[in-house]
Amino acid sequence: MSQRDELIREIRALSDAEAVRALTVLAEDRGLLSSAEQMALPGGELGEALTAAGVEPGGGAGEGDVARAALEYAALGGDDVVGEAVEYVRSPMERFDPVSVSVGVLAVTLLQTEVVVKRDRRGRWSVTVRKRALKDAALARVLTALLSHLTDGKQAPGGLHEDAVRVDV
Repeated sequence: MSQRDELIREIRALSDAEAVRALTVLAEDRGLLSSAEQMALPGGELGEALTAAGVEPGGGAGEGDVARAALEYAALGGDDVVGEAVEYVRSPMERFDPVSVSVGVLAVTLLQTEVVVKRDRRGRWSVTVRKRALKDAALARVLTALLSHLTDGKQAPGGLHEDAVRVDV
C-alpha cells in the first residue's frame, strides 16, 4: 500500500470531529483561516450555484463527510501537510485551540484555487470550477458532499441562470 493510499485510509477513518479539526489545521497552515473566518456563506444560495454547476447532492452529508472529502482532495493533490494535520488531530488535545468556522466555509476556502465562488452586485452567486484531470473525481466528491451538507441531501431549488456557472477545462 502506498503512502498516499495509507493517508486516504487514515482520512476515511477520522471521526467527524477529527476531520473538521484536521481541515481547520490545514486551512490554518495555508494561511487561509483568517479569510475563512470573515467569509459569509449562505448555504441556500451556494447550494443553488453548485446545483447549477451540475453537482448533484449525495446522501445527507454531515460536516465530517465534507471535511473528509476536502482532506482527501488535498491529499490526492500531493499536499504533504494533510498527513501532518491528520496526525496532529489524533494527538492529545491540550495544544489545539478550536476555531468556530463552519466546515462549508473551510472547504470552500481550501478549494479557492480550484473553485471560484463569487457574488455579483444583484446578490446572485456564481461558481467557476477549474478542472484538473487527475483530481476530477476527488473534486466531485468534495462538491457533492458540500452540496449534500448545505441542502441536507435534497435538490437545491432553482433560481440561478445558466451564466452563473463556468467550467474551465
